[in-house]
Amino acid sequence: MRNHALIDILFAVLCVLSTSVYSQEVDSTWSAQLDTILVKGYRYTSPIKTRINGVIVWDMSNMGLLPQVLGNADPMHYAQMLPGIQTNNEYRSGINIEGCDNQHNLISIEGVPIYNVNHLLGFFSTFNVSHFKSLSISKGCAGANSPNRIGGQMDMQYSMTFPDTISGNLSVGLISSEGTIRFPVGSKTHVSLSLRGSYMNLLYNKWMRSDDQRFKYSFYDANATVSHRINENNVLLFDFYSGRDLASFSERSYYLVDMKSKWGNNMGAVHWLYNNKDLLVKSSVYITDYRNRFNLEMPDMSFRLPSGITDIGLKSNMNWKEWNMGVDVAYHNITPQSLERKKWDNIADLKAEHMHSVETSLYGSYEYQIIEPLGVVGGLRTTLFMQEGKTYASLNPSLILLYDKSSWQLSATYALRHQYLFQIGFSDIGLPTEFWISSSHDINPQYAHECSLNSSVFAFNRRYRVALGLFYRKLYHQLAYKCSVLDYVNSAYDINRSLMHGQGQNYGASLILNKCTGKLTGWMSYTYTHARRSFKDGNRMGTYPASHERPHELNVVATYTLGKHWSFGGTMVYASGTPFTPAESLYLLNDNIVLKYGKYNSARLSSYLRLDLSANYKWYGRKNAEHSINFSLYNTTSKENELFYYLKTRKDGSFAYRPVTFIFKALPSISYQFKF
Repeated sequence: MRNHALIDILFAVLCVLSTSVYSQEVDSTWSAQLDTILVKGYRYTSPIKTRINGVIVWDMSNMGLLPQVLGNADPMHYAQMLPGIQTNNEYRSGINIEGCDNQHNLISIEGVPIYNVNHLLGFFSTFNVSHFKSLSISKGCAGANSPNRIGGQMDMQYSMTFPDTISGNLSVGLISSEGTIRFPVGSKTHVSLSLRGSYMNLLYNKWMRSDDQRFKYSFYDANATVSHRINENNVLLFDFYSGRDLASFSERSYYLVDMKSKWGNNMGAVHWLYNNKDLLVKSSVYITDYRNRFNLEMPDMSFRLPSGITDIGLKSNMNWKEWNMGVDVAYHNITPQSLERKKWDNIADLKAEHMHSVETSLYGSYEYQIIEPLGVVGGLRTTLFMQEGKTYASLNPSLILLYDKSSWQLSATYALRHQYLFQIGFSDIGLPTEFWISSSHDINPQYAHECSLNSSVFAFNRRYRVALGLFYRKLYHQLAYKCSVLDYVNSAYDINRSLMHGQGQNYGASLILNKCTGKLTGWMSYTYTHARRSFKDGNRMGTYPASHERPHELNVVATYTLGKHWSFGGTMVYASGTPFTPAESLYLLNDNIVLKYGKYNSARLSSYLRLDLSANYKWYGRKNAEHSINFSLYNTTSKENELFYYLKTRKDGSFAYRPVTFIFKALPSISYQFKF
């Protein structure tokens, strides 16, 4: 119902009540007949809602209608279709928001950090869609309570309802299956359990091996959530998540190599929620852990490259009338990637020292209504970061101007943010080759000045929404890793000497047209992004485009419901190609290949185009159980998008670029869902 419809209803109710009271107290024989009132409104059916401060909330229940990848509905994959968030290619992991690197963003479950959330090659994430109610995305600072990250935040959120019946769903795909069951325990406790597991080795064993090579891969994700209502004002939420990837590759004919890698997350948290009229309090204690173990065995050498990060934290946030206050405390135990020799006589172990640090933040903000449609939110976040004798302190102010006049909303934001954790590594192609480090004696915290302007207008009885966003960030103390895995064999290797220090800037604009009601819903969005990085030393000296920069990107997302059984979905993305460093010459020197590269990231891949389509058929069985089948086709046009280049040498000694494309031109998928 829209505002005019609500006014009509209230007017009708008041008329009836006033007529009833008058007839009873003044003259019981008096009567009046109210003319018929027709109230017409449009039900909001779009899965996304945007708050005035720019935070986007996406309803998880709609994701099953969109095209799926190998039977998986992935929130990370769909989030990249939103304006201001860049689409990655098939072999890259993470998420880039308004030109920021993946490491600049916080990925979390109910505010608890989760590190390296992608499965193999970044093709889909570690989140079980059916376990969560909604996905909240903040593309920048949304207030003083925003975390110590200079990018955005993507938070998976639970439902706080307490149903009194058993419910659940099952999804069976081509490489994995996922199931969720929700059931009450008494009248005050509710339990949700989810599990997803793969069976690639079982079904595709012949395709993943040859006479002398063999590849194995498997993964799982498990969630358990227990919510207990103490009374009408207090709720306890116990949450657990575990996910793991196992990959191995063996080659027996020539290299005689065995590679194994195991990586994944564990997270446990207890949340307390208190809600009483004007006072809302949420407090959490948690532990989250990410570990990676890479092992390589050959006849003459055997080593592993371990890394990981463990956080133990306390968070508490209070909303009281116009005030928002809170505290965040986190203890970080970081294991940077290092070399542990098993069998390698000429090389010593290069173990990196564990990095222990404590990060404490106090914050507060106040919202002041200047005049009825115009308000301002001023906030301050103070942070103290201590790392083994080194202390950094920062003051992070934020100011948000809000204008809300029903069909027109406007927000303008300025914020200063510091970030004390860094993610570096050899590449971000979806393999666990990146690792975390923290600020220290040799590494200053990174920080950024952020300015943004967002405006949205509702039109045609709020059936359509048009939004424009502008953003600018100036980044300081940026890090780049200038080494490769071969540098670990050098006894002089030092992680601090392997880093380059520089600056950066991001700026751009986004425009979206969103259809909010009706059987056909979705949006069209265009984003322009300019992301540059500048370094004064190492092999990346100068200013150049960030490796993830795509200046132009067009996204189209649509779902259409046809009758009771059929629904259709589609997504389309067109984007500029990402930068790469071209080679200028190749020659042999003492039988060794020597390559001379041009300016870093001075060339670009061809533009990226992908169209995905899906059709869903739904029917109801016994006891009103819902069954559905999703048919999806990934890359419907079979466009061979260039993902990266490699060099191919010819017999005459010359060389040429050869583009690498996705292993499948078009990828069909079918999955079955059952809900009860």
